[in-house]
Amino acid sequence: MNKSEPIARELVLVGGGHSHIIVLRMLGMHPIPGLQITLVSPNTRTAYSGMLPGMIAGDYSEDEIHIDLVPLCRFAGARYVEANVESIDPILQLVRPEGRPSFSYDVLSIDIGSSPSLNLRGALENVIPVKPINEFLARWDTFLDRVSSEDISSIGFVGAGAGGVELCLAAHNRINQMSFVNAKSIAFHLFSDGHSLLPKYSINTQRCFEKVFRARDIQIHSGFRVKCVEGKVLISESDQCVSLDAIFWATGSAAQPWLKNSGLSLTGDGFVKVKPTLQTENFPNIFAVGDIAHMTESPRPKAGVFAVRQGPPLTRNIRNILLNKELAVYKPQREFLSLISTGNRYAIASRNGYSFGGRSIWKCKDWIDRRFISRFSEFPKMPSQSEKGLLGEFDEQMQCGGCGSKVSAELLSEVLDDLGNEVRDDASEYLVPEGKTMLHSVDHFKSFVDDPYVFAQIAVTHALSDIYAMGGMPVTALAMVTVPFGKPPVVKSILRQLLAGTKHQLELDNVELIGGHTTEGSDLSIGFAVNGIVDDKEILRKSGMLPDQVIILTKPLGTGTLFAADMQYRARGTWIQNAIRSMKQRNNRALEILQMHGVTACTDVTGFGLAGHLGEMMQASKCGVDIQLGNIPVLDGSIATLYDMGIKSTLHDGNRRAAGRINESLHANFELLFDPQTSGGLIGSIAADRADTCVSELRRAGYPDAAAIGVVTAGSQFQLY
Repeated sequence: MNKSEPIARELVLVGGGHSHIIVLRMLGMHPIPGLQITLVSPNTRTAYSGMLPGMIAGDYSEDEIHIDLVPLCRFAGARYVEANVESIDPILQLVRPEGRPSFSYDVLSIDIGSSPSLNLRGALENVIPVKPINEFLARWDTFLDRVSSEDISSIGFVGAGAGGVELCLAAHNRINQMSFVNAKSIAFHLFSDGHSLLPKYSINTQRCFEKVFRARDIQIHSGFRVKCVEGKVLISESDQCVSLDAIFWATGSAAQPWLKNSGLSLTGDGFVKVKPTLQTENFPNIFAVGDIAHMTESPRPKAGVFAVRQGPPLTRNIRNILLNKELAVYKPQREFLSLISTGNRYAIASRNGYSFGGRSIWKCKDWIDRRFISRFSEFPKMPSQSEKGLLGEFDEQMQCGGCGSKVSAELLSEVLDDLGNEVRDDASEYLVPEGKTMLHSVDHFKSFVDDPYVFAQIAVTHALSDIYAMGGMPVTALAMVTVPFGKPPVVKSILRQLLAGTKHQLELDNVELIGGHTTEGSDLSIGFAVNGIVDDKEILRKSGMLPDQVIILTKPLGTGTLFAADMQYRARGTWIQNAIRSMKQRNNRALEILQMHGVTACTDVTGFGLAGHLGEMMQASKCGVDIQLGNIPVLDGSIATLYDMGIKSTLHDGNRRAAGRINESLHANFELLFDPQTSGGLIGSIAADRADTCVSELRRAGYPDAAAIGVVTAGSQFQLY
């Protein structure tokens, strides 16, 4: 969240559906100055539903059908929050995510899709629903393993719409390509509660697909309205029974339960009613799109094609409502071209009652789908904008410096009251217990993640690590906070998230926040002056390494290159979220385990990289090290960003020069020795006979990447092997 212009309004997008990815790209191409965007989604990736049957058929990999939300948000200048939403308050204009404080919005848009309707007896326990897609894909992989290893004789698909038909044909193609003995003897069944396949399509289209099903010997059960599922048996309302080894569910949609208490106008089955402008019926600053929305004046099927087409008009109307312009009416097409795959690189086109098929139709669909999805991974470099946007709402007077740049006392008091902090004096006191030494440390840096709550958690963990590296226990902290210029409600929202993240993380270590200073500036930043205590006889220093000891590293390397790639929109969301989890992991328990095993020297891995900090320990201890590069744990994606993409942190080359004479190596982990870390792990030296047990205990305690990476030598060389 490093913006050069002040923030006037907040747009919150709940859900990473097809419409919202288009909004993010369009606002990245043509931003609104003064607007802060937040995307809230529990998943860093969203599947493009149009390519799902192709993946099931074996035409695409899982990566090829997914859109990565994290680099897309980076491109759009949006904040990404990894969370489920548990409620909204349209009166107070708040979104409440699970497990963290609520945040405010001026405009809200909901694109959360739908869930499968599994309200029949036995369905929840015995079927494999197609939605949510991310959960379905995990179960699909498990199912393929079953097919290869178990005696599977029959598979059923409930739902004869386009989704069910495509899924059935794709699965039939995939399984028939598998090499195990009885693949071609498995019976396939499709169940329709109506009298035909594809009931919303023309008779010509229905006949085309009936012909395909007959040719593949797939049995169609028409008029089979499912009453319940008992184990492996599907039972209809007329008490017909069909025994199946697996049942896939591609029919019916249900709204997410939290909407019932949202205050929004809903249909009888819980979907959000929207006007032709895509606004909700009773709150004009809330929009809803995709499967979760019900267009009251022109209802349409719940299909990805409509969500995609709602993206551009949604973007226009979000822009218009923010800029106080008239909103446009969206009129969805009644007739549209459908390209329905038959699972064997063949597709049938349908429109206006006409149908025709062929491999060329599939190639056309493949080209359209690949072109669409590429738009969300290949981002153009955008010129600077001259549009004033929302910045006209600010006075022309320059922001003051000195104490005039402080956040207002009223606003700060409101935030602290919300968080339950007591009023503080001008300074704080702490009485050092007898026999203890006071440790002091300070850290401060600019935000490199866009979520203030998560940024604060990482910053706290990073700051406390210095105390743990010396064997101490942190007891108090002072915060130094700079929030971006903005309107008071926006500044309050950011400050609330930042201080809530700070308070949460400090409380995990029983550290008291005793005061601080807040100011406004161009960039979000936070720092902490941390105080800790340590027994006079138990201080750990860098100078305590002894020859023949084993060097233990508790956390993996790679944050520098990963976040450098993230700034260029090139790091996968899963890489970034995994790195964030590593940076939030506290070093307190790691210290305790190292101490239990007689650690004699310790430091934490931060900005100077592993080589730099090991070099400090070598110099202080007057000894050398032999490092096994293959033992060094690294974060997922760090090799790809550093070597394949050639992306380094700006501090990388300086760290390499400062490290002095280290023998070169072609090992993939070599360059990561110089990668600067934020909130890295601890390095400790312990006796060789304690190393294996120490590493095992670290891993059991929640440090899965902890490793013995080398030994201390009597010389002065930094040797790599």
